[in-house]
Amino acid sequence: MADVPYRLWSNQTAEAPPARHTIVAKLRTSTAHARRVALGIAGDEASEPETRLSRLVTNARVRNIRPVFPQGAMATAAAGPAVSRARGLVTIEVARGESPAQMARHLRNLRDEVEYAYVPPPRRMFARRAPTRSYAARGARRQSPDPMLSRQWGHSAVRIAEARVLRGFKEATSIVVAVADSGIDRAHPDLKGVVKAYKNFVKGESAKDFEGHGTHVTGIVAAAMNNGIGVSGLCAAGILALKVLPSRVEWDAEGYYRALGYCIGRARVLNLSLGAEELDPGERDVIADLIDAGIVVVAAVGNEHEEGNPVEYPAALPGVCAVGAVDHVDRRGSFSNTGKHLSISAPGVEIVSTTPTYKYENGKSDYDSWDGSSMATPHVSAAAALLLAKSPELTPAQVIKKLQQKATRVAGMKKRPSTAYGWGRLDIEAVLK
Repeated sequence: MADVPYRLWSNQTAEAPPARHTIVAKLRTSTAHARRVALGIAGDEASEPETRLSRLVTNARVRNIRPVFPQGAMATAAAGPAVSRARGLVTIEVARGESPAQMARHLRNLRDEVEYAYVPPPRRMFARRAPTRSYAARGARRQSPDPMLSRQWGHSAVRIAEARVLRGFKEATSIVVAVADSGIDRAHPDLKGVVKAYKNFVKGESAKDFEGHGTHVTGIVAAAMNNGIGVSGLCAAGILALKVLPSRVEWDAEGYYRALGYCIGRARVLNLSLGAEELDPGERDVIADLIDAGIVVVAAVGNEHEEGNPVEYPAALPGVCAVGAVDHVDRRGSFSNTGKHLSISAPGVEIVSTTPTYKYENGKSDYDSWDGSSMATPHVSAAAALLLAKSPELTPAQVIKKLQQKATRVAGMKKRPSTAYGWGRLDIEAVLK
């Protein structure tokens, strides 16, 4: 296999390609026909005036148009509207022989019917296996504390132990953190009982975590504490597991958007240890709806600093908490991207956490040490959950501001905020004081 750094494993091929015959568009719902199409409402097409969009279907240039958020799916667990800004998103399957990129350009010219159209860029994971040993801890059951806690240097860096002895400390058992990722090994002994709900949004692939990435991220947030097994999570939040990253099939933008929308009314924090260089307007609109709904969105800045240091999305979107990685001595991880949009830094080098108990892309280890802004991000998600447990009335902007203002100014920062570290390294004790 070709060497493609930071595509999860150094010897792995590039991430799943975009759907070869699919584009995403946002329809203007000012007309009856556009509303019907965008919301999946049945109607009498014969009585409706033909539009340039419907003519594409009639002429067989477009095979079908599917709403991302059909009317029947426009409600959440709280019985409220699922999306507002993302209303009107559709996926369009072009006919064979048609160029998706050319069709997207054509649709963008239908300005009275289409707000935007594009070929959806696939998202990828921002992690790599650290050049250290893996940890097979099955059967190594001990009395609490957890036997591998001493290897979790990130806990001492963010001062979680000091936070837990503060007067009025409240564990995050009332908060749900959504992890949109490659899936989770629910049978892992350190994750049993942690995952409160699991939903697979990847069509054509089972819910199994074939990559191990989502399992690793989840362990950082909420691995069972003091059970005498393996590692400890930073908080005791419940996990809403959303599989959005494919391993063996094409990227499914429609499923990804639906997974994001599914968080409304079901989670207070969303961890996105994923991204790509291309701005995705649909992702932007759905995430804006999530923030409006009171969800703190935390995203990794990316691991391509040594390959050009690109700006990655969704970390660079307005209102998102963008997280970079630091090492044991508060130096920026050499891979961690930088930029003005960087909000805060957190431990992201040689982070030990849970990995699948079955054979996956990296073998079979139960626990492993990984690098990446993917690993830094769940440290901040856990901190946000703890802050919301203490002060549930806070808005996403207030949570992020508190995390930033209470961050530790590290030696490498010449000014605050810094393009290399944001506002500094996460300090959970200071946040909760």
